[in-house]
Amino acid sequence: MVDTSGLIWPIQRRDDFFRIVAYIILATALIFVIDVITPLGVMIWILYLIPLFLTVYLSWKYAPLVMTGVFILIMAVSLFMSPRDISIEYALIDRVFFALILIVTSIFIENYVSNVECLAMNEERYRHLIEWLPEGIIVYQQGRIAYINPAGIRLLGSDRKDDLIGRDIIDMIDPGFRKLFLERVAQAALGARMDIDTVQLIRQDGSEMSIGMFLGTIFWDNGSAVQIVMRNA
Repeated sequence: MVDTSGLIWPIQRRDDFFRIVAYIILATALIFVIDVITPLGVMIWILYLIPLFLTVYLSWKYAPLVMTGVFILIMAVSLFMSPRDISIEYALIDRVFFALILIVTSIFIENYVSNVECLAMNEERYRHLIEWLPEGIIVYQQGRIAYINPAGIRLLGSDRKDDLIGRDIIDMIDPGFRKLFLERVAQAALGARMDIDTVQLIRQDGSEMSIGMFLGTIFWDNGSAVQIVMRNA
């Protein structure tokens, strides 16, 4: 089964979605009421950016554009309801100007959400692929095993992923090979593609075996990590 715990999409549960929608509706209604009872104009409209940015946390990439349309409609309604200390022509120009700001902002947000969605999909495909590879794959991040595929679990002599996630693989490497391993990891973290012909591994079941390693940097869970490919030497 594919482990998607590292996917970075902001909304994970239906309850989260409805809570964010409630925040957006509440904030929009409050801003509209303030706009209707005060003649502050742009000083109030700028608050619409708050619910607009909240749409980032929804799982629908068109939410920013839809909400921008709603805000523009509300601003048009408030043109006839809120008190004015300027002529209607200037009030209309102000609203058109700020509507353009909202449109540009929503486009940037929509592009960001699309990029996040694409990244999450690519990471899911990658995880699905490496789950079935015969080589052992480890994602080594901040000195800990952040991910290991089933072949890697078997190679390290374990039956459960939970026994390995969070551990430092250096503890399972023979002391005579640790310095070489750390040097290769440091070089791989800088972007180099490294390999180690032979590493003596102390497996979870106490047995020892020689493996080869190929190391390279990858992006994982919003940060840089080193991918380690292991195979029998």
